[in-house]
Amino acid sequence: MNLTTPPTLHVLWSAALLTCSTLMSNVQAADATPAADKTTATLGLGMGVTPRYMGADRYRALVLPMFSLQHGVLFADTTRGVGLQFQSDSGFGASMAINYDLGRKEKDNTTRPGGRELNGLGDINGATVADFTLSQQLFDWLSVSGEAELRMAGEHRGNRYRFGLEGILFHSDSDTLALDVDAHAGDGRYNQTFFGVTQAQSQRSLYGRYDADAGIYAYSAALNWQHTLDAHWSTLVSLTLTHYADQARKSPLVMRNNAGLGMFAINYTF
Repeated sequence: MNLTTPPTLHVLWSAALLTCSTLMSNVQAADATPAADKTTATLGLGMGVTPRYMGADRYRALVLPMFSLQHGVLFADTTRGVGLQFQSDSGFGASMAINYDLGRKEKDNTTRPGGRELNGLGDINGATVADFTLSQQLFDWLSVSGEAELRMAGEHRGNRYRFGLEGILFHSDSDTLALDVDAHAGDGRYNQTFFGVTQAQSQRSLYGRYDADAGIYAYSAALNWQHTLDAHWSTLVSLTLTHYADQARKSPLVMRNNAGLGMFAINYTF
């Protein structure tokens, strides 16, 4: 479950929603093979508290309507975008999707990452991205996964990468408790865009110049609890801790090296 990918607020939220869904698909694959032409639709509402942007020391509340539609290998939803996924009987999984990164504002914003502390740095425009994910189930309770989110549009956005382990701590007919541990990295353009300060930005803001190189910018751990109420209703509770390191830790834009994210979602599956 790609639940805690901490590049942006949208990614953090998506990460939490995806970890349990990926792990649950592994469990379901072991129980039964779904029909190739089966269509599943899910409506949900998520509520959470999250940092205003990567590295922020202020938080904001977020309410996010969710929708997911899956038909065989094809899917479309509000967290992963539009794409296709494959899951083999051996536990190997792969997916490809087209999504949209919301970028970052240089002021407080109710719908996008950003904060007034960034005044003078300029906005980071949203960008269309292609997301590729590979996963392999090692044991019934443990999977390894890797993800590459590549820029398709957006001049300064750059590319983001993730590598992680997803483990099922507890599973029953109604409950799944999962732990997701990830390392997050960016290329030079990505890290400079979100954590660096150019000379021009320094002159317009309160921050000194900072050059960020390619490499790991954060580690994260997420604890996710999915509870099934009946054949249609389910809930998801997620707690995520992100630690900024290496390329991000010394950035003047990172006010706190450790950040938390909490969320609750309720879903109805048709």
